[in-house]
Formats: sequence, C-alpha cells, structure tokens
Amino acid sequence: MCILRSLLATLALTTAACLPTTIAAPTAAGPPVIRVMPLGDSITAGLGSTTDAGYRLPLWNRAAAQSRYRVDYVGSLQAGTVPDRDHEGHRGWKIAEIRAQIDGWVTTAQPTYVLLHIGINDLAWGADPADSAAQLTDLIDRIQARQPGVTILLLGLIPTTQGLQQPAAAYNQRAAAIARPRLHYLGAPALTTAEMTDSLHPNNAGYARIADTLYTELNRREIARQRAAGTPPTAPTGWPRTPR
Repeated sequence: MCILRSLLATLALTTAACLPTTIAAPTAAGPPVIRVMPLGDSITAGLGSTTDAGYRLPLWNRAAAQSRYRVDYVGSLQAGTVPDRDHEGHRGWKIAEIRAQIDGWVTTAQPTYVLLHIGINDLAWGADPADSAAQLTDLIDRIQARQPGVTILLLGLIPTTQGLQQPAAAYNQRAAAIARPRLHYLGAPALTTAEMTDSLHPNNAGYARIADTLYTELNRREIARQRAAGTPPTAPTGWPRTPR
C-alpha cells in the first residue's frame, strides 16, 4: 500500500510539472491595416490649411471613427498636425516630376491605395490639357506596374480653380476616361471662393470637402475588398495611434 501511495504521489508531481502555470487568453485580431499613399502636389501636402495637413487630417479622422480597418499613411515626407504625418505631396511639382520618382516611392511604401491628385501646376504653367492627361496616364501605368494590385483613387482637379476652369475641365474629362483595372476617378468638389485660401489652394473647409469625397470612395472600396476576401469587420484596439 505504501509503495502504491508513493507511486501515485510521484505521478501527480510529474503531471503537475508538465502543465503550464497559466493559460494565455486568446488575443482578438485587430482590424486590417491598409497602407494609403497621399500622392500629388501642394494640395496633397496641405498648403493653405491651418494644420499643414490639408485633407489628410479630416480623412484620418473619418477613417479612425470606424472599425472595419485602420489607415496607415505612407510616403517619404512627413508634415502636418495629424496623427500619421507620412505623405507624398510635393509642393509645386508637375506630373513628370512625380513620375520620375514614383518607382522608388512605391517600391518602398508598398501602398494598398494611392490617393492621386496632380496636374494643376502643369496647367498653371500653360501645359496643354491633352498632353498633361497623357502624362497622367503614363504615371498611372508606372504605379500599377511597380505595385500590381494597388487601387488608385484619382481625384480630378478642382473645377472652380480661379482662371483655370476651362483647361481643368478639359483635363478632367480626359482623366475620367482613363480605363485601367483598380483605377477609380473621383470628381473634385466645386469649391467656392469662401473654401479657398488663394487661387489654387483650399482652406480648412475646402479640404474637409475633399476629404469627404476621398473617404466615401475609399471606405466603399475597402469594404468591398474585405467582403470579397471574406474578412469580417473587427473592433480596433488602442486606435487611433499616438502622433509620431
């Protein structure tokens, strides 16, 4: 009997030693992160807004208020009073200048979405709208060749840009006709003079309207993408991020 009790005690100690002292609670997966590259000129940079973030701040706030996905801005530049300061908005640049650098930017950033708004500087310097639209097409092809599967949201030029209404309309008409997979043209809002800080750049109110236009399409495309992939919506943890 003593031998049996000794064997049972030894077995109990051995079994206890093999069991984990704590059982880890299952961790809930956070929402998917989408990498969004704001790409363009000074309007993408946010010139004219009091935050130096332009549409990027109200767009961030709209995206942070939902739970299906999180936005991670990507780009080689950082600017503005916004939780995520990354972007690819180059003040004063024309389409050809963006195209000359785009391969490296896209390769590094690996965006899920590109928010593209470019061309007003070309027209302001007297470029032909048809030629500018052809350069835009080439830029789009470069982005998609470098990053297959990327979705491009192409925002047209502000149709009420002072002194450039006719060339902007001609450019927008050609931009809207560009047919590429995962390319979606968005008409820019017709901003009033009260929504502009100068002849080219919106103020906070104008940028908020641009952000609404971009968010509506970004949200619609991302929900459709998740549904197609069978990704269920989940609630974010510790979101939005702290400023960096």
